[in-house]
Amino acid sequence: MKNFNLKTFMIFLVLSASVALAYQIPFLRYTFYDQFAAAYQLNNVQVSLTASAVSFTQTLSYPIGGIFADRFSLRSLILITLAAFTVITLVFALTTHFLVIMVIHVLYGFFGIATLWSAYLNGIRNLADEENQSKIFGSSEATRGIIQTVIGFAILGTLGMAGNPADGFKYGLFFATAVCGFFFILAFFFLPKENPKAPDSEETSDVRYTYGDVLKNKGVWITILVLMCAYLSWTIGNNYMTTYTVQVLNISPSTASMLGIVRSNIIVLMAGFIGGFVLDKFTYKGKGFIVFFITVVAFTVALAASSSIVGLSIVLTLVIAFIANVMKSTYWSIMDQAGIPLNMTALATGIISFIIFIPDFLIGPIFGKWLDDAAAAGNIATGFNRIFIFLIVASIIGIVSAYLLLKRTKELEAKKLQTIPENQ
Repeated sequence: MKNFNLKTFMIFLVLSASVALAYQIPFLRYTFYDQFAAAYQLNNVQVSLTASAVSFTQTLSYPIGGIFADRFSLRSLILITLAAFTVITLVFALTTHFLVIMVIHVLYGFFGIATLWSAYLNGIRNLADEENQSKIFGSSEATRGIIQTVIGFAILGTLGMAGNPADGFKYGLFFATAVCGFFFILAFFFLPKENPKAPDSEETSDVRYTYGDVLKNKGVWITILVLMCAYLSWTIGNNYMTTYTVQVLNISPSTASMLGIVRSNIIVLMAGFIGGFVLDKFTYKGKGFIVFFITVVAFTVALAASSSIVGLSIVLTLVIAFIANVMKSTYWSIMDQAGIPLNMTALATGIISFIIFIPDFLIGPIFGKWLDDAAAAGNIATGFNRIFIFLIVASIIGIVSAYLLLKRTKELEAKKLQTIPENQ
């Protein structure tokens, strides 16, 4: 990538690490559920309430984050985020009061999105030229995965050294506090006071947009369609394939957990690095996503039809997860070809994120009911088949949206060619 020197790398590292921490620390309960519950003497309902507090606050914070990223410098927002996470995580490690824990998770949701998410996307987008957008976003996703894996194993080590799981979890939070503080120091010294500007950017920095401009931009709505379909693929590919191998393929839970680790860690890293390079090979990213969505449809149909062949089915679940992670790690790179101006990135990502993550509130309960009803009827496979049909339909809509992206890119190219003689 052009101009990717040490200074650029440090900006890239700090941004990637900030998002890695923001999307790991508030969700440690997923990896260390029992230790989290024991440390604070919480029941299952209380644990679920902490999850809801984070998710609900995050959803409300996406549009706020777009405004913040448009008005304030990247350096200021990242420093505020890392400082907040350092203090909040320290308090989290010291408190024992459930109400305080709930407030902590609300603050995690706010600072993880309002002062970080759109600023991160805006910053990452501006670190590379148009030809390397998929590489920079894919590499950032993979770097986030590496950082989260290292932190996860480090916290696991503190659990092993502690006298009991509850103390171990709190020691892990002390470690996470130190990591947040470390990256705050890096951000203080390496983030520039002026926002990074893309190497090939021709847009003047004083161009300002409003939410009205965002909502009238055709490319924003095409991006929403592509990202929502890709995100649904990722949600199903990552969250339901492990339990499918247990409940339908009848493999052991320990083997399924091993496959889950491969899916959640190794595949994420591979998809980030490989996916970025692959998608940048497509002149038109719409064509790339058409290929990805068609692949998901084909392998999902094959999976639904091959449950009697366990080995093949396991491979298919991993391939679906890989393609889904390729899309998730690179889908923000389509903004250039969708015709979203660089200076619109902050506001646009706030609106796009708010809309595409709404299904998080809906599909979990719906899928859960499908599976419960199927289990009650004595045939759990029918519940998963309904999920697979949902994935196929979402992917077909994804194919259509990717075609619209392809058409949009070609229209923008034609329009740009028409204006060249006028500028000469």
